[in-house]
Formats: sequence, C-alpha cells, structure tokens
Amino acid sequence: MSTNAAALFSYPFVSLCLVALFGFGNIAVFYGLYPYLISMGISPFWAGWILALEPLAAFVLRPFISPWLGPGNALPVMRASLVMIALALLGYAWAQSLPSLICLRVFHGAAFVSLVSATTALLVHFIPPSRSGQGFGLFSLTTMLPFAVMPPLMEYLLRIVPDAGHAYAWVSLMTLPALALLAPLGPHARQAREKERQISSGQASTGLADIGTALKNPGVPLVLGAGLLTFLGSTLLFFFMKDFGASLGLANAGLFFTVSTGATIAVRLFGSARFDRMDKRRTLMLTFLVLAGCYASYSLVASPLPFLLAAGLFGACMGVAMPLLQSTLFHLADPSKRGLTANLMLSTMDAGYVLGPWLGGMMLGMGLSHAGLFRISALLALGAWLLIRQTGQPSPATLNPSHGRTA
Repeated sequence: MSTNAAALFSYPFVSLCLVALFGFGNIAVFYGLYPYLISMGISPFWAGWILALEPLAAFVLRPFISPWLGPGNALPVMRASLVMIALALLGYAWAQSLPSLICLRVFHGAAFVSLVSATTALLVHFIPPSRSGQGFGLFSLTTMLPFAVMPPLMEYLLRIVPDAGHAYAWVSLMTLPALALLAPLGPHARQAREKERQISSGQASTGLADIGTALKNPGVPLVLGAGLLTFLGSTLLFFFMKDFGASLGLANAGLFFTVSTGATIAVRLFGSARFDRMDKRRTLMLTFLVLAGCYASYSLVASPLPFLLAAGLFGACMGVAMPLLQSTLFHLADPSKRGLTANLMLSTMDAGYVLGPWLGGMMLGMGLSHAGLFRISALLALGAWLLIRQTGQPSPATLNPSHGRTA
C-alpha cells in the first residue's frame, strides 16, 4: 500500500469513520437519560444501574466477540448491529417498566459494542502503517464529534417531541446513512480478507486463545496496561469533576467538559498529521508526565481560571496519548492480529469506564477528598509512563525510511 498521505483517505477508511460517527451519535444523545428515568418514576439506585448497563455490556462482551471478528465477517456484523441499534432506539419510546428498560439497555449495549468492534476490526486493514498515528487520530476524532454536536441537536428535538423516549426513537434514522455507506464496501472487505489469509497462512481464529497469541509480544501487554491506567485516571477526573468544580464556585462546572473536549478535538484535528513524524515512545512518555502534573494541579487549584487552564491541558494530553497508544500497539502487534489488539485497547476503555466510577465513588465514600482522588490519577499517569518506558520500542517514524528523516 502506498505510504503517502492520500493513501489514508480511501473510501473504506472514510466510510468506516463516518459509520463510527453515526454509531457514536446514537450514544451521545443519552446525556439526559438519568433525569428522563427519574421523571418516569425509576428510583435513583436503579436509574444508575440502567445507565451503567450499556458500558457494562461492552466490558463483558468485547473480549468474547473480538477474536472472531475480521474482514471476512465484519460487514454482516456491522449491518446486523445497525439494525439492532435502530430497534433499540425505537424501543425507548415504549419501554416504561424497569424490566423492559433493563432488557433494552443490555440489548442496546450488545448492539453498540458489536458495531464498534466490527468497525475497528475492518478499519485497521485500511490504515497504512506509515500513517497509523494520523489514521487513529482521525478515527478517534469521529468518535468524539457526536458528543459536541448531538446534545444541542437533542435539545432542539426535545422541543418538538413529547419526551426523551420519542427523541431517541427519531435518532434511529441515523442508522440509515450508515447502512448506505456499507453497501460499496464488499469488494474492499474481500480484498482485506484475502490479504489477511496470506499473512496468517490461512489459520482460522481460535477464539479466546487468539488473545493469548496476541499478548505474546511483550510490548503489547505493556501498551495495553498503559491504556488501562490512562482510562482509569481520566474517568476518576471525568465522573467526579462536576462536584469538584461546583465546590470551587464555578457557576457552570460543565465548562470543564467543553474546554477539555475542545482541546482534544483541536489536537487531533490539527496535529494528527504530525503523529507519524514523532518519536512515539518519547512523546508518550512526555505526555504522561505532563498529564500527571495536570492531575496533581487539580489537587491544588482553588479558583475557576486555573481550573479551566488545567482542563485545556488535560484535553490536549488525551488528544495526543490515545492515538499514539493505538498507533504504537498497531506497530507492535502481529499484522494478522491488529484488529484484535485494537479491540483489546477498546476493552481497556470499557474497563476504565466501568471500574473508574465504581472505585472513585467507593474512595470518596470512605472519606477521601477530591484532591486525593486526583492525586491517584496522577500516580496512574506515572504508572502509564513507566509501562511505556519499559517497552523500549523505537519510534516507527525513526525506522521508516519513507519519511526521509529521523525523529
């Protein structure tokens, strides 16, 4: 495959990024699910569990389905998942009882994790190795944009429909353009399947045993461990920042999310083309050191301005860290296991979003302050720094003569 920049922007890559955009769009609308559940008479305890069921389904299911996914079956799985997502979204208009809502959230979570896992398993076959940093940066950007765009669109929709359940039903229409984008991908997927068969010598997937095979490269579990620590640290900040901001007298603590997400999007939008010209290992190590300092600063800030400046720094660090972790993993993995290892990184995200709020809530309940919680995030970032340091992996950019330079 050509290593020039144009090789990245093929129809398969662009269309799969757009499918992810539509897929995450159906998740971004649920920012108001909790008050909707409360308005239906669901208790706060069960409303919290209903919220958690979707990421919990991803956490449980992804390790089992990822080894079986590849270019040979990704498209049928994606089509089926989009249909299931549409049915789930339609179901929110009629699900009124606790049992029906529990079943609906599990069904929705299973459909969403299948879509994202299958999309990722196919996407890695259309990312040129010399553009892996840029490719993962842009792909991750498409998964973030819905969280900036969909809430205001949802607020407009709520003015013209009876309630949030009916608004979710209307969002099901987003699956139609996603299904249309998949139609021309058949020949591309077949070519990717043949190439994968040649690389793997025709060996079929052995299910969970494939995970063990993918982890044999010592660098792979180190990078995955760094990903897990990164997600754990960021969720401790993300889920408990609103209360902390309010304690500082910040009138709109939601500005943290606006500033940090804006910084992440800006870094990935304007900086992703440079990700493949960096020494990825050294850049990651520096990023984790800065991130640790950012977390630690939150244990010291006492006014809104430093609070927002640290939010921008946090967002910028996350904008660099996650694409470079995925790119580093891409280069370390066996070529026939790149789809699986990319999904394993998503599993570390699932684990972070399930374990982070639980551990944070437990520690706050035991009397730990928010400042103490953020110091733990700093230690987790230092742990990620140590793991990346242990990889001893030279930068792919340094090894690739096509760049015409060394890092």
